[in-house]
Amino acid sequence: MKMKIKTAADILMTAALPVLMCYSIVGETAHEVIGIAMFGLFILHHILNLGWIKSLFKGKYDLRRIVNTAVNALVFLCMIGLMYSGIVISKHVFTFVNIGGAMFARTVHMLCAYWGLVLMSVHLGMHISQMAARMKLKNNGLIWSLRIISGMVGAVGIYEFISLKFTDYLFGKVQFVFIDTNASAVLTALQYLSVMVLFAYIGYMVQSILKKKRTENHGS
Repeated sequence: MKMKIKTAADILMTAALPVLMCYSIVGETAHEVIGIAMFGLFILHHILNLGWIKSLFKGKYDLRRIVNTAVNALVFLCMIGLMYSGIVISKHVFTFVNIGGAMFARTVHMLCAYWGLVLMSVHLGMHISQMAARMKLKNNGLIWSLRIISGMVGAVGIYEFISLKFTDYLFGKVQFVFIDTNASAVLTALQYLSVMVLFAYIGYMVQSILKKKRTENHGS
């Protein structure tokens, strides 16, 4: 049951992320509600992974563990930054909160949103093998088909990464997201999803290389 809940939470967070990125199309109220739901799922994710948290200060850290821990820590910081900034600039759900510093919060929200998408996607890719094991994907033909499809979607993600001007947002060159409000919410979400697949693929490849290197080191 725990594994089913964990898998469901991961799938829902993955599905929510591209929708949150096109907030000006789905609407501000929906954006805030979905954002709160995602943060709740994020907390649930950590509750279900308390064993990993408890083991942080135990055992040795090889390169693979260092990279995994660093990515997880950065994702955590992005989520905290998103929740804080989201509350500050809220126009619907948290209007009763009056902390101040809206301009700074908008900058934080922008940076955490885009870095969060990149890092969460890398995190997902680094754990895709575990998710496949949970879902009992053992058919080699299906696994290779999914790899090929992911590679193709990731290739589209390279184009969308450039088209959506990700580097401008990642490095704070612009203060506001420019999205055509007349565009299809579904198509816009798919654009961001392709970028997520790109970075998930990168995360998967990094994890595979680190795993192979660790195996070689242990074997020597």
